Amino acid sequence: MAVTRDRPGHSSNQRTMSASLPEVVFRIYPADCDMLGHVNHATMLAFLERARWTLLEQQDAGGVHDFARVPVWSVVRHVDIDYYAQSLPGDDLVVRSGLLAVKNTSYIVKQDVRKLGSDTLVAQASLVFVAIDRSGKPVRVPEEWKTLLPHWPEDGAR
Repeated sequence: MAVTRDRPGHSSNQRTMSASLPEVVFRIYPADCDMLGHVNHATMLAFLERARWTLLEQQDAGGVHDFARVPVWSVVRHVDIDYYAQSLPGDDLVVRSGLLAVKNTSYIVKQDVRKLGSDTLVAQASLVFVAIDRSGKPVRVPEEWKTLLPHWPEDGAR
């Protein structure tokens, strides 16, 4: 289950750990874990994707229901993820997401995952997305996409 947390001056379902990055919280259940009992890679990637969709829906940017109607789509080209700590059933994980860079036909989103309460860094990921048209050809990143997600702080501050 994904929830967002309160942030002063914003709606009651959103909050940030830093001054500019919203958080999405996920509870770890046994079904999210592998045979060793910790969150597996596929589950972590799913949490990261669900966090991005949650943020887009909160921005009134359209969500999963509007996705098929837009002329330009976003597809993942590359994922780079590092793990620093394990996550176990009962843990709550906080995912922060921000735009790291925008290029001509691609953009990079950075996400980090921390344990709620202890602030332990669990994982950090950078994802490269390419904007494509309905025929699958790369197109220029739409201007409005440059403001859909908050920008990752340049100093990497929390």
